[in-house]
Amino acid sequence: MTTIVVEGLDFAGKSTVCELVRQRLEASGTRVVESTSCLSGGWVEKTVERVYEARRLPSLLRSAVYHAAYLADVHLARRAGPGEVIVQQSYIHRVLAYDRASGRRLLAAVADRLGTRVAGHVDLWVWLDCPLDERRRRYRRFGTPNERDERRFAAAADRFERELETELTQLARQSGYIFIDTASLGAETVADRIAALVQAHERVGTR
Repeated sequence: MTTIVVEGLDFAGKSTVCELVRQRLEASGTRVVESTSCLSGGWVEKTVERVYEARRLPSLLRSAVYHAAYLADVHLARRAGPGEVIVQQSYIHRVLAYDRASGRRLLAAVADRLGTRVAGHVDLWVWLDCPLDERRRRYRRFGTPNERDERRFAAAADRFERELETELTQLARQSGYIFIDTASLGAETVADRIAALVQAHERVGTR
């Protein structure tokens, strides 16, 4: 009965690590539910996914939809059942960091309040720590070229991306995330550590 958030900026290794964590937990008989948007599931999750995939949506509108999804989580968030683990890739702190880095003070205030209200749904918070220069190198070496990531890792976006990284790292520290250095550790090792954290929490919960 564990809900874990695995947070990190693009190319920090979230998708790869979460897949490996899922494999490890399922091998031990645990049912794993994965999410990449919010904990509400259903139509809320589908709406967020469609907004994320939309190429030319105004950033303010995109952000407003993300905030609405976390507002839904206050009342509709799924709870992990017996023998079940929910693995959530990214959560409200990422939205809050974007608001702060973009200077959206009103939305940042909303996200800050939502963060406090939805935090109780989460049992474990993990931050995949990987600096911008390493993430940019990974994209250039392994990523599939696309318009969104080209803009994100272009030299012109360097100032904003560093500000975003600073904001989200600071939020992770303030919010009690467990830091794991994915710049120096391989994905298999990182997944082993996260799976061990979940299993330890599960053992405590069954006592």
